[in-house]
Amino acid sequence: MAETALAVVLDRASAEPLAVQLADALRAAAADGRLRSGDRLPSTRALAERLGVSRTVTAAAYEQLHAEGWIAGRHGSGTYVTTTPPGALKSKARRAAVPAAQAHVVDLAHA
Repeated sequence: MAETALAVVLDRASAEPLAVQLADALRAAAADGRLRSGDRLPSTRALAERLGVSRTVTAAAYEQLHAEGWIAGRHGSGTYVTTTPPGALKSKARRAAVPAAQAHVVDLAHA
């Protein structure tokens, strides 16, 4: 199964940590259907490189989503979106107004 294409926006000027922003973006994408059960996510290393952040940022986001039940790792295969956790909100992702000069958009499509 190929990696899923998904745009992620990180606002480096925000007081919210980058790992929290990334986890929120991926959680929202899973909740609103842009990411579906079985979709493969990039490795933490590959995603960190694409986003221009440290691997610690992507690993922290993935760890949080794993703890919440949104994603699961398959040894030797990668990280995948699980079914939507029970009680998850099916609402649209909240979007903050982010000036284009401060936002960093990365397409998660396999490069």
